[in-house]
This record gives sequence, C-alpha cells and structure tokens, in this order.
Amino acid sequence: IDKKCLCEKGCSGADGKCYDAKNKKVAGGFYLSNGKYDKYKMYFQSVSAFGQLKTTKMWSSMNNEQDKFDLYEVAGGAGSKKTYFLSSAKWPSYVVGFKATTGTALSPFGAYAVDLKDKASVLDTWGPSNIMLSVCSLGPRSSYPGAVQIGAEMSEGTGTVWAYIHSGSYLVYGSVSSPGGGGIWIPEPALPKSIELPLCE
Repeated sequence: IDKKCLCEKGCSGADGKCYDAKNKKVAGGFYLSNGKYDKYKMYFQSVSAFGQLKTTKMWSSMNNEQDKFDLYEVAGGAGSKKTYFLSSAKWPSYVVGFKATTGTALSPFGAYAVDLKDKASVLDTWGPSNIMLSVCSLGPRSSYPGAVQIGAEMSEGTGTVWAYIHSGSYLVYGSVSSPGGGGIWIPEPALPKSIELPLCE
C-alpha cells in the first residue's frame, strides 16, 4: 500500500495530487458480512479469470484468510472527504477496485481485485478514483450495527458505484443506485470508532 503511487515523495491522493504523507492503516483483519444475505462474506479469489470479488458462506477457518480485509486511509484524500484502500489482509498489494463489467454480466459494474505492485499500469488502467474508495457508516439508528457501504466515485462521471450482491450470483457487483440490503456490509470485528466515517446519504 505504501510506496505504490507515482509521486517522488509521499503518496498520491484520490484528487491526483501528491502528499508528503503515507497511507494510514486504520483497521485490520476484519471480515465483511452482507446485510441482506447475512451468511455470506466477501473475499478475494485466489484463481479467477476476471479477478472479481466473490462471497462465500464457508466457515472463515476454511477460507485460508482470503476473507480478511485491511482498511487504509489514503494520504490527503479528495478535498475534505477521506478516501480509503480496502486491501486483502492475505495479499497486501491487492485492493478492491470498481470498473465496468464490459458485457460480462447484467450489472454494469463489478468489484475487482487490483494488484498495486505494477503501480504505473494500475493507475493508467483504472485511475485513482476507481481504487481509492468511499466508506460510509449507516449510523447508530440502523438495524445493522456497525454497518458500512463501500463504493467508488467513478471517473466516468457516473457517480458513486456501491458494492453489493444480488440473488442468483455469488459475485460482488457495483450499483449506481441505492443497492438496498445487498449493499450493506458489516465488519467483524467492528471498525474502530476513531475512524469517524461519514453517514451514508
């Protein structure tokens, strides 16, 4: 996560500017269970033709830590809004990114594993806003304690694309409209309150 940007010193923010700071790890080793399909957790696939994130209801002890995530606050951020890298705890150079499914699915966008090792290629192909994510809290009044939504403000001008799952598929897609319960994710253990995530709109 650190030193995987195109700045001579420090790291790039989602606004494309360089900041004299490192990305800060704010939470680690947590699972992401779905709100609507509460037996399913998000995970990074080890072998996949397209690298799309998937969900599983297998016991965590059987998932070889592929369902564990770390959260990094991106240096600088976009204006006053903080952005984050959601990375694999097992494969730290891999982060969650959003892009068009290009006709491979009914949903127009999907959530994919992006390897930051080849940083120049990643930013040329994806753009920083596709991998530097928005994370918001559903707040204390939600029936899903500690729940969040995870999305990306796409550079194509389509607005924020939110990670969700729907019936008939185990894959994680991206919705440009409110994804409902399928777009609610519950970190286990809960994210530290010190992160102070904004409330979801």
